[in-house]
Amino acid sequence: MKQNFSDEDILNKDILELMGAQNLPQEKKQEIYQKMIETIQNRVIAKILDQLSEQDAEEWKKLLDSGDKQKAEEFLKTKQIDVAKLMLEESIIYKTEMVGLMEENQKAKE
Repeated sequence: MKQNFSDEDILNKDILELMGAQNLPQEKKQEIYQKMIETIQNRVIAKILDQLSEQDAEEWKKLLDSGDKQKAEEFLKTKQIDVAKLMLEESIIYKTEMVGLMEENQKAKE
């Protein structure tokens, strides 16, 4: 059974629902969510590093390593990097990719 998802579905529905995996055990869902979060965070970090000079990237890494998350966030703000916006963008891209993979998988089964 082929499902077509609108842009609104992708934005508003839970990723597991979009993937048809909403009935998984809670433990498995948490594992999947954790992997998704890690992937999105890694993508955001890569985007941040792309926007920083080598010197700024080193300074930001030192702030992160020191454990002072607030100073690290403030540093990025001074560089006009909106982490929340990057997280949202990467989350939407990730959900879109997962839906696309699911649809390709469904076609392959038909």
